[in-house]
Amino acid sequence: MDALIKSAKIISPNSPFHLKTKDILISDGKIEKIEDSISADCETISIEGLVVSDGWLDLFSVIREPGHEDKDTIAGLLASAAKGGFTQILGISGTTPPMDNKAQVQYAKMNSAGNVVTLLPAGTVTEGQKGEEITEMYDMHLSGAVAFSDGKRTLSNPELLKRALLYTKPFGGKIITYCEDKMVANNGMISEGEVAATLGLKVRPALAEEIAINRDLFIAEYTDAAIHITGVSSKKSVEIIKEAKAKGIQVTCDVNIANLFFTDEAVTSFEPNFKVLPPLRSEADRQGLIDGLKAGVIDVVTSGHTPQDIESKFCEFDNAEFGAVTLEATFKALYTVLKNDMSIEQIIALVSTAPSKVLGLNGKIAVGSEANLTLFVGSEATEFKLADVKSGSKNAPFIGTSLEGNVVGVVNNNQLHLN
Repeated sequence: MDALIKSAKIISPNSPFHLKTKDILISDGKIEKIEDSISADCETISIEGLVVSDGWLDLFSVIREPGHEDKDTIAGLLASAAKGGFTQILGISGTTPPMDNKAQVQYAKMNSAGNVVTLLPAGTVTEGQKGEEITEMYDMHLSGAVAFSDGKRTLSNPELLKRALLYTKPFGGKIITYCEDKMVANNGMISEGEVAATLGLKVRPALAEEIAINRDLFIAEYTDAAIHITGVSSKKSVEIIKEAKAKGIQVTCDVNIANLFFTDEAVTSFEPNFKVLPPLRSEADRQGLIDGLKAGVIDVVTSGHTPQDIESKFCEFDNAEFGAVTLEATFKALYTVLKNDMSIEQIIALVSTAPSKVLGLNGKIAVGSEANLTLFVGSEATEFKLADVKSGSKNAPFIGTSLEGNVVGVVNNNQLHLN
């Protein structure tokens, strides 16, 4: 694949060209030249205000194949990622059987090979995602698993979490946990608060998250092991993690884009696409999340992309499954929320260099490097439409929402994809 990118502002903190406007020539998938002006007989991308950054990486995208192709396929998942500007996604197991052995990891890698988007498999922490016995994580690591997570299934057994952290520590395996005390959560539908009081729906208090985060941080401190907490959603959770980081505990965390953009006011419509985990919370919590990003307490923004079939969502709110399709809208929503609070360099770091650092990956825009790039522009607000959703499932809460920014395309794996 050969391409010439003209007059693009480069965002790549590890690159000598960071924040400079240059032409970039790509030959056979590698960056051949970065200069002020380049002429070449190949496909040329020239757009006013074009920005090019290190390829974006999403740390929470649920895989449905094998077992739930009615919800989405691997091809559909990767199409969503490319549309959203992601060159790599961490695939969280939502499959049957779960990704709890090396054969399942190899299946995911084999069935995603040759795509412009790289699928990085995350093996499960426990067998069958049942929370009872830890898996052979080292075998999965050797087969290509880059992290380990039971997704939005809480590791309720503290001894099991301790063993998992100690088991993966020697080979640098990253444990990703979703924190929620099941007894306190009590199968609630929406966040506890004023909105819930008016709707009469069963509540899922933020306290459930905060208790579990404290527990997991204690275990991480005890084992002196690194842990990543996914789906932080409350202001108090941010404060807890801030204190832990100040103590030197090896913790990183992320927030799902839906919790950063919407509040629990959205569920007053009883639209099932707003039924997500963690649940949408108050405006005070949302502002606390933004403050956490600005202060560097929250490291990463994730899509939380969770495809569900129409039967799981086209029903009463109480009966609907949790989850939303968000990969295609993540950058637009993130840019819309943060453009007045953070620079574009800081915003892009939340989906590029920061998640790469969590997984121990490195990259930069430099001559001789494999081209792993995302191209985008800031733009006026446009309506996010159903046609923008490339997933096989359409449970997308951003449909009909006015969002700013536009992903032009991605370059990765010796391929160019333009939206």
